Amino acid sequence: MRKALLECGAMHDAGQNYVRRTRLDDVLELKRIARGVNMDITQLDAGPFESQVVQLKIGDLLASRITSTRRLRLQGDVSFLTIALLASNSGSPRWRGIPVSPKDVLAAQAGEAFDLVVPPDVESVCISAIGDAEVLLRSVGGPVLAKKLSDTSMPIPCGSDAIGKIRGLFLDRLADLEKQPSIPARQAQELKQALLRALAYCLRGGTPSAPASQSSSRRLDAVHRVEDHLLHDLAIPQTIRDLCTVAGTSRRTLEYAFREYFGTSPRQFVKALKLNAARGDLLRANHGSVRVVKIASSWGFSHMGQFATDYRRMFGETPSETLRRSHPTVSV
Repeated sequence: MRKALLECGAMHDAGQNYVRRTRLDDVLELKRIARGVNMDITQLDAGPFESQVVQLKIGDLLASRITSTRRLRLQGDVSFLTIALLASNSGSPRWRGIPVSPKDVLAAQAGEAFDLVVPPDVESVCISAIGDAEVLLRSVGGPVLAKKLSDTSMPIPCGSDAIGKIRGLFLDRLADLEKQPSIPARQAQELKQALLRALAYCLRGGTPSAPASQSSSRRLDAVHRVEDHLLHDLAIPQTIRDLCTVAGTSRRTLEYAFREYFGTSPRQFVKALKLNAARGDLLRANHGSVRVVKIASSWGFSHMGQFATDYRRMFGETPSETLRRSHPTVSV
């Protein structure tokens, strides 16, 4: 599997300008190659994962186009200013639990945490700026941009026309540059300034979105209470009644809240968390005495046949196949 810089970010090969295209077929590979981003990824829906990544690196600016076939939950923090534009035809992404409209841009500054749920087939265009690139962006954007970047807990309203212009500029230039063996320094500098000016213009525009309703805020609070409770000890069996008690809501409200936030039911969310945790352990296993049943049991799976079926449906391979990719000796 080819490696790439994926994150909307790291400045690898600092003196080199390039365009790179990569295909990934493992959601955990997405995490491993996210240099400069401390990130956990949970696959929320079933089916084989595939991601297409195209990156444009010019000086201290990295712009990436990323698509994925699965619904993902991404949490972590970034090492530099990163701005993302999302386009989705299959549902609304969620930024810290808040729905993202086609007119919104997401931003995280160095050291800031992020929490993003993206539906399948979302196209993300991420632009990361370090050093002079960030200075230029803030300079061109002026006080209006500075004020908007002072609170990145909310999506930043920008206007769909301005977002469309940035996306078009980026994709058009990608198509042109992929035909070239290298990017001349002068052309790279001109493109860098064009992208940053377009981004600054976009961030300065737009009107604030309406605040979330009280009912929506209550549902989000219920989701957070349940998730915190689950992560305290994920292996302990939990009934829906247990989760409703933790959330302080009815079953119907809890179902609606989870489908609104994660695009799945509470029961499926719990299963996805456990299956992802088991997958992580299987891939980290490093000695021949490891047994699939031991790892599955440690995450609360008691029926091995059902675990294997659910695991294969979720990730497109059996637990033994995952373990075999970690080391050559497998015991099941």
